[in-house]
Amino acid sequence: MNNQKKLNKNVLIWTFTWLISFAFLVLGPNELWEHKSITIIAALINLVLITAMLFSNKNLFDSFDEFQKSVQLNAIALSSFLTIFMGLFFVGLFESGLLKFEPRIHHLIVFSALSYILFTIFSVKTYE
Repeated sequence: MNNQKKLNKNVLIWTFTWLISFAFLVLGPNELWEHKSITIIAALINLVLITAMLFSNKNLFDSFDEFQKSVQLNAIALSSFLTIFMGLFFVGLFESGLLKFEPRIHHLIVFSALSYILFTIFSVKTYE
């Protein structure tokens, strides 16, 4: 269990570091600097952090027992499916004129994260 706490902490650190890097990548060119070369460096750093975060999550997933893997796979599958089709649904609503605000990627990311959390909780409760 101590190893899993260490892996959880590692995922948290890499995810938080990536989030800060992503904020710099998105906000930097408009707010902090004007040189495209700095933006390219920020993008490369962000890509490296995405890779580190991916491997960190893989290491955590590899440490799971069969129950934890089953819960995670169910939650990932359901939230991914729902995110793709709800995203398409909202774009369709916008394009047809039924939705007044334009759907943006951050709406989809929040939806994806919340659905993943809810499906994880639902999967754990289902197996209990």
